[in-house]
Amino acid sequence: IVTDGFGGYAGLNKIFREHQVLNKEKEEYARGEYHTNTIEGFWTLLKRGIYGQYHKVSLRHLQSYLNEFTFKYNNRGNNQVFNFLINKMATAS
Repeated sequence: IVTDGFGGYAGLNKIFREHQVLNKEKEEYARGEYHTNTIEGFWTLLKRGIYGQYHKVSLRHLQSYLNEFTFKYNNRGNNQVFNFLINKMATAS
């Protein structure tokens, strides 16, 4: 687990032996192979999508929003994603 210094993460080292805390206040954005760039990129995509596309979300449908943006993030470099989606729709029963 790699986190920033947010207080809500305190104590994770008791559960996860390899908990790494990056101190962004001291401009520590990476330590060797440890960084938070990937998850921060995902949160940025999610927040922009909610604010720009949906404007708000309901708790009832939160998992569906997360599933959608997880798919988008995981396929952001896939040039064939449109074809993939069309094929999925065509074969769905």
